Amino acid sequence: MKIAIITDGNSTLGLGHVYQSATLAYELSKKIDSQSIIFFITKSDQQIADRLSETGFKVYRYPDDSTILNFLIAEAPDRVIFDKLDVSPLLAKQIKEIIACKLVIFTNLTTANQYADMTVLADMGSNFRNVCDTNPKTGAVHFFGPKYWILRPEFYLYNKKSKKKLSYVRNLMLIFGGADQSNFTSAVLSELLKMPDLSFEIMAVVGAAFKHYAELDMVLKNNRNTRSKVRIVHNLKNVAYAMYNSDVVFASPGLSFFEALAVGTPVVGFHQNELQREVYSGFLTTIDKNDLFTLSSIIKNKSFIFPDDPFVFTMEIGQGKYELINEILK
Repeated sequence: MKIAIITDGNSTLGLGHVYQSATLAYELSKKIDSQSIIFFITKSDQQIADRLSETGFKVYRYPDDSTILNFLIAEAPDRVIFDKLDVSPLLAKQIKEIIACKLVIFTNLTTANQYADMTVLADMGSNFRNVCDTNPKTGAVHFFGPKYWILRPEFYLYNKKSKKKLSYVRNLMLIFGGADQSNFTSAVLSELLKMPDLSFEIMAVVGAAFKHYAELDMVLKNNRNTRSKVRIVHNLKNVAYAMYNSDVVFASPGLSFFEALAVGTPVVGFHQNELQREVYSGFLTTIDKNDLFTLSSIIKNKSFIFPDDPFVFTMEIGQGKYELINEILK
């Protein structure tokens, strides 16, 4: 079997798709025989290609969809998997018509989904209910809900560990994606360091696509006399361990948000854009920069999203991984 995984990441898109694709490749590799091949295709820059190369699978960079299609025609994969928000409907249609392989699309917001044999939307489309639906006419299978996040193996290990009930908020983790488009890292850190009656141990995780170092440095400079301690961590490797050992994780909606809940750590959500605000509104509370003045009361009152909340508990975050793997390989 030959499997092509197409994904992109940058300062606008973030790196969530890249990380999930890397995990998916690893999980698929455990289920296929030694003669099978998995490879990545990306239109992103060399930095993203290098990150994908760390998985041990081959990575091919192409500038546009036309060259990607030509490469796919030459390679004739049995499965083509997209994990990106902006899959081209034309490219998806051409893949089905010309290559006639199984087409799988993760986390896409375009009409390309209509051409897929399998689609996955883990945090959109079902109000966070887990749904597996098969189209009676086309046979296409659609998965919705947090159950269908692809989590890295270490998150399942920490998911099985118990955590003490949160009594005192001291250790905070800030993780707003590989790009952090809205620069919540600087804004939230600035607010935390100004709280006169609270002090924290803060780990601020910044990814490869983070571009706001000047503003972040200014926040640290302006708060030299803070009682809190701050560590800026670049491209953190053991995210599950760090999340598990945090009292609270501050995250944007997306994979990191659910990873923290999966390991048993409460979350405060910060939406990066209007789409995230709309999707989460009424189900999971998120705030934006206009609400940062409320952070002190949120922390003091422990107004977090807790993993043992009945609504969160029913999500079964990441527990549908093997359903997805089996459907891809079917």
